[in-house]
Amino acid sequence: MTALNPGSTRTTESSGNFPIAGYETTFVAKSEITDEGLNTLKERLAGVVQTFAGEVVLTEDWGKRKLAYPISKETRGHYIYLVYSGKGDVVHEMERNLRLNENILRFLTVNLASEFDADQFRKRRADVHAAAKKREEEREARREERNQEFRRGSYDDDSSDYRE
Repeated sequence: MTALNPGSTRTTESSGNFPIAGYETTFVAKSEITDEGLNTLKERLAGVVQTFAGEVVLTEDWGKRKLAYPISKETRGHYIYLVYSGKGDVVHEMERNLRLNENILRFLTVNLASEFDADQFRKRRADVHAAAKKREEEREARREERNQEFRRGSYDDDSSDYRE
């Protein structure tokens, strides 16, 4: 007995399981888009992922940023980062939905793994964020230490040449 995998031309045994691939898509929307419009778009994209037997693993709103160069006369954009898994043509359908939306300036999709483990990704992501937070705290402590030394005047007299 064979079954057709959604979005795929390959036939498999109905009891056979294909590994689910993981992808990340970063897209830039026009800066004028409302929060309601962004939420509607995210919900539509999550629906696309669910249609292809996947799950949205992570959604990050990176906020509004200045673009490196104008795109369609826009100089600022709202960045959104999605990590998801799915079977078949999930990427094709996701990108089709992004192309059809007039508020999307650019998008980029990257294949993370052909056999994607969402729990392992979440754990690695949490470890990376924890390490970044620790580095930032250490950097802030060193900055505060330098500022205190400067206020106490513990720098050498030779270093005053730089303040002139």
